[in-house]
Amino acid sequence: MLRTGAGIVAARPVLFASLALFSTLAGIVADNALNRQAGRHPHPMLATRGAQTTRLAETRLTGAAQAAPVPTARAAVAAPSNAVANDPRIMPFPLVREAQVLLSQQGYYKADIDGRPGQATDMAIRDFQSARGLKVDGMATPLLLSQLRQAANPPSASDDPIARLAAGGTVDPAATGGIGAAPDTDLVRQIQAKLAEARVADLKADGIMGERTRAAIRTFQALESLEVTGEPSREVLDRLNETGASASR
Repeated sequence: MLRTGAGIVAARPVLFASLALFSTLAGIVADNALNRQAGRHPHPMLATRGAQTTRLAETRLTGAAQAAPVPTARAAVAAPSNAVANDPRIMPFPLVREAQVLLSQQGYYKADIDGRPGQATDMAIRDFQSARGLKVDGMATPLLLSQLRQAANPPSASDDPIARLAAGGTVDPAATGGIGAAPDTDLVRQIQAKLAEARVADLKADGIMGERTRAAIRTFQALESLEVTGEPSREVLDRLNETGASASR
């Protein structure tokens, strides 16, 4: 049998010599890889799938961290609140500008004084009219300007006959339209009713002479080019009757 094996080797010496050389080299390489390496080879020929996946995940995380934007402070990028303002496309008007100045002086107007109608002006006018018991329409008109001027410059006690009477002073009857010691309740009631009918102010005809009634009388007097006193008088009532009769025709 040994002869047979030896005969086979002798018949093919090159083949068996090559197999022997290959086996020797493979053994040397395996021994070097398994027993003679101090650490992990920097470029291994074979690597597990888990190691590749780990390295890929680490690379992606590093890239994402570098690409992520640095967060900025919220206060630095927050958009300013939408303040109420007027329409910049509308041309300014002197009447509106004066109304804005007077409204600002009385604490109703908070925006820039630009003379332009718009939401800020409309809201301020409505607040003023509501506080004064006037017709609320938000319109900047000559009537409104007269009301604002009167509100900005109210009559002093020395100029107000009713205030002088309340303080115990004497009053010329002519200064109150013929009313002596106190306003005629019936006259006041008629004037209040006529003022409400003319939509000058939202008044209740109760005969009580209050600041809202005086403001409405002043407004009507300014509209009718009468002396602006804010006091009830027969002249005011007659003019109210004339105005109502003209409007009904």
